[in-house]
Parts: sequence; C-alpha cells; structure tokens
Amino acid sequence: MIRTALVGFGLAGEHLHAPYITSPDYQLVAVQSSRPDAVAKSYPNVPVYPSLETLLAEETIDLVVIATPNAEHYPLARLALEADCHVLVEKPFTVTLAEAERLTELSRQQNRLLTVYHNRRYKKDFETLLELVRTDQLGDVQTFEAHYDRYRPTVRERWREQDVPGAGLLYDLGSHLIDQALVLFDERPDRVFCDQAIQRIDGPVDDYTHLILAFGTRRAILHIGSLVPMSGRSLSVHGTKASYFVDMVDTENPTYTFGLPEQPPEERPFLKPASTYYTDLARAIRNEIPLVVTTEQALFVMKIIDYAQKSAKEGTWISVE
Repeated sequence: MIRTALVGFGLAGEHLHAPYITSPDYQLVAVQSSRPDAVAKSYPNVPVYPSLETLLAEETIDLVVIATPNAEHYPLARLALEADCHVLVEKPFTVTLAEAERLTELSRQQNRLLTVYHNRRYKKDFETLLELVRTDQLGDVQTFEAHYDRYRPTVRERWREQDVPGAGLLYDLGSHLIDQALVLFDERPDRVFCDQAIQRIDGPVDDYTHLILAFGTRRAILHIGSLVPMSGRSLSVHGTKASYFVDMVDTENPTYTFGLPEQPPEERPFLKPASTYYTDLARAIRNEIPLVVTTEQALFVMKIIDYAQKSAKEGTWISVE
C-alpha cells in the first residue's frame, strides 16, 4: 500500500480526499491538522501532527496529499518534495504562476510525481463527452460552453470567499473548467479573455467570472456565478455533426441530451467512468501507467489563470505565448 499523509482536514481534506486514502491502494498513515478532535472522530487510530515538518520527521511517507488553503500549497508541496515524497495538491496548483513553475522544476530534480486534483475529468458527463469526441459522433467541436453556477447570496465566513491570496471563483472553480477545456481541445489556445465582477453586496472577492479561450475560430466559454437562483445547463457542446447537453453540475440524471440536425433530441445514458483519480494515481506511483494529470498540464492551467487575471485587469484579450 501507498503510505500517505494528509495535510489539512477541512472540507476538502475530510470529504474529498480522506475517503479515497483509506481505499485498498492507500494507507492513511498520518494527518497534519489544527483539528485533531475532528480527525480522531473519523480516524481514531491515525496520529495527528501540528506541522508537516514534524510529521515527515516521525513517519515514513510515500505520498503527501495537500488539502489546505491555497496560499499554503507552495511551501507545503516544496517541503514534501524535498523530503522525497510524491505530492498531490488540491486545486488550484498554487497562488502564482511563478510558484507553480518552481514546484514543477523541483519535482523534476527530485524525480517525484507532482499532480493536482483536477478530478472533474473523471465525472460521468465529461468522460461521456470525451468518448463522443473519440468516436467522432460530434464531429469537430466548435463550442464548449461550461457553467458552474450556484446561488450563494450571502458571503460565507470562510477563506475561499475572503480577500486572501488564491480566493475567488477563478481559482476555486475556474481551474476545473479550464482543465476540462484544455483536455477537450488538446491544444494551446491562441488568446484569452476574462470578465470578472463582485456581484454580492459587500463581497470581498470575485464571485462572477466569464472566461473565453479562443482556439482559432473555436471557443471554450467558461462561466461561473454565485447569484444564479435557477441554473441552466452545465454543458452545451456543439460540433460539426451534433450537439451534447448536460442538465446540471453533478447531475443525478442518468441521461444526457444528444442532438442531430433537424431531428428530435435523444436522451442517451451516460458512460460509467472507467476509473477514478486516486486509482490512476496509485497505478502511476507503481509505474504501471503514466501520470494522468501531469505536472505540465497543471502548470498550463496556472498559466491560463495568470492570463485571465491580466485580461480582467486590462479589459482586453491577452495573447497566449
């Protein structure tokens, strides 16, 4: 089993990572957290350390999973890589592009795997879309429109919604949508445009983001909002042969809508995902397959975030170099 340390036991650590780390491929050896009582409630036999430095000095670790506030990603990932551990970082990769570049180089020097939790590649709606593209049922995709909207009119007392480094929707949810767009089109966009706003009363950080990636004449339109009382379709994808629609984010509907020209829309069943993020990561650590979410891909997501921030500030398209 892969001896794993979990850093951070908040929403992401407790609910998005810990359950997978206790699967057959992994052993949760230790947790670094300021909430030892919460850890003990779910994992009474797992030691809790006050710092990652202390944890790494006391335990033998293969993989460090970092699920902390975004500003802590860089120093913690650097410490884990320098301790000769593989590293999984919760999205976004880091707060700045420079930090992501430094970690990428360090992982090469240490010959350790470094990956980011772009787990939405493994959702049934996106895997179904990739299969439709692979089998040429959509033709050449011209427009990928993805929405990740929700209704949260009141600013919550949590770091993700406060004016701190790495907060805001572009980092929080935008990184998922950017990763999906780059995987789907499988090439670098030519230019980027981003419009951001604070729409909630007394909101301290962006809660509306509209991002466009241009791939020649093709477009990825990525939209995130916090004041959407009734959201519409989460995915609308149009190719030269057909269209693909998904009703909502994390839909419980077993079917999607497939549309051919001048024909009634069809309801088709989603594909069942063939694997999970953590299963593929375990296989990569054992050298059975290449790393699926590569360091270079995660780094390029950070580059797009950097371009988007410049676009929003300048109010214009930014060319991708």
